[in-house]
Amino acid sequence: MPRRRERGPWFWRGAIALMMTSVFGLFAAAAMNQPPATDNVSGCRLDRQDPAHTIILVDQSDPFIETDHDWVRALVSDEARALPKYGRLTLAVPNSALAHDPKTIISVCSPGSADGANPIFQNPRMIEQAWRTRFQAPAMAGADTILLDTVAPSSPLLEAVFTLSARPDFQAGTPARRMILVSDLMQHSRDFSMYRTGTDYEPFEASPLNALRPRLDGVEVAARIVPRPEYPLPLVEVKAFWERWLTEAGTAGFASVN
Repeated sequence: MPRRRERGPWFWRGAIALMMTSVFGLFAAAAMNQPPATDNVSGCRLDRQDPAHTIILVDQSDPFIETDHDWVRALVSDEARALPKYGRLTLAVPNSALAHDPKTIISVCSPGSADGANPIFQNPRMIEQAWRTRFQAPAMAGADTILLDTVAPSSPLLEAVFTLSARPDFQAGTPARRMILVSDLMQHSRDFSMYRTGTDYEPFEASPLNALRPRLDGVEVAARIVPRPEYPLPLVEVKAFWERWLTEAGTAGFASVN
């Protein structure tokens, strides 16, 4: 019977090295999956390294009818779902009293949905529950607050877009930025009103608002036109005005849906 060959020192050294590499690899993987510190209320990163930020500006100057509620809530829910982990969602409305100070209704960050969960380190079911409780529910509550708000006497939309574009958490350091306007796009404020001058760009260029230069370089802007029985001005002209203004502001693109 042949004698069993003994394993030499190189075998044991290799085995020990492999074991240590595996242990360090597990520690490194665990360290890489350690979540960053977040704010207890908003769920946003304390280091302010938001990977994405979507702002939804809802114009409540005219009342939303019951059928509007469903599609606005669906819009907010879809935008929330599309955000990556730690992506920020902000809901805001124009401010008739202080045109350059739009009201932020809520600004919260996604804890991550089940779609992006790592099954090795995370429980997808628990991740989804946390997403619904800590992110979707507050966002939908904010949307409901806006939809039930009273009618505003004016629509300082241009001023609101300008101010929101200057938010510290909506600058070029955030990789993915979107701004969605839920409105009929009828600008109406003391400094410039489409109800007085129409959509002609010359009166706008002569107004104080022409000096406003939003920080929208690289930002995707979309408009969800609120259905009305009748619009004060032809929508094609209103959208052309906004497209020109937003293009001059450097947006990555402008799209609208009636």
